[in-house]
Amino acid sequence: MAKNRIRLPNLSRADRTVDSDEMAAVKKDRTQLFNQLALLFLVMTAILLACYALILAVPNLVPAQLRPVAQVTIILPATAAPSITPTSTRTPHPTNTPTNTPLPSPTATETVPPTSTPLPSPTLVGGRKGTPQSSQTPTPTSTPTVAGTATPTKSPLNYTADLTYQRAQLYGTSWAGIAGLVLDPDLKHQQNIDVRAWGDPPLGLDGQTLPSGTFVQYGLSGWQFTLGDKPMSGKWHVQLIDEKGSPLSPVVNIEMNGDPSSNLAYIIFEQNH
Repeated sequence: MAKNRIRLPNLSRADRTVDSDEMAAVKKDRTQLFNQLALLFLVMTAILLACYALILAVPNLVPAQLRPVAQVTIILPATAAPSITPTSTRTPHPTNTPTNTPLPSPTATETVPPTSTPLPSPTLVGGRKGTPQSSQTPTPTSTPTVAGTATPTKSPLNYTADLTYQRAQLYGTSWAGIAGLVLDPDLKHQQNIDVRAWGDPPLGLDGQTLPSGTFVQYGLSGWQFTLGDKPMSGKWHVQLIDEKGSPLSPVVNIEMNGDPSSNLAYIIFEQNH
């Protein structure tokens, strides 16, 4: 038996040419689309790089509300490490314990050195006469003294202060100010302790007062006074006060000379009792 053959319809050359033209047009459109997308991404990348370069060159262009809160690593000199002052030591020295040792009794010395010359009218301690004493005078170390119990001397103020000058890591050189921390005897942060600052402008003689803990960028008890948007020259004063305005710390005197590497006066207040 002869096999049945299926014949496909023959396409004319004109039809084949039309199909080829359509496929070529589709490929061309796709190629143009991809080229346009690549050009768009290239332009966007250039704009993004330009924005980053502008922000790095001029950081103040970014509003303060949009700036990320940076973790500040404060490098303090070796002397800035809090230490317990001698006034806070409450353990009396062992030699301060009273011994209640009585003074030597007025008894005549029985043995007289051969080289000693007796006085004409020797008188013993206590006003009684007896065997002549030696002309040699005993040294003061031979007489024991009664020592009382020593009481540790406390500082009249509750806090001590340590001041260092450094470059402001949060703002760079386009800023000047005063900042710091308030610590308790265990070196833990203390919040809501009033910090008062006054002196040259912009603070003035009346000054400003704010509680510790308002600028946690420096720590949980951080505080800050802004003096200007550039390194400043002048003299200012800082002190801790209580709710009645009485001083809790000595006055810390600050003097700046416009040095960009020392545009931050950093103070650590530490409670000593």
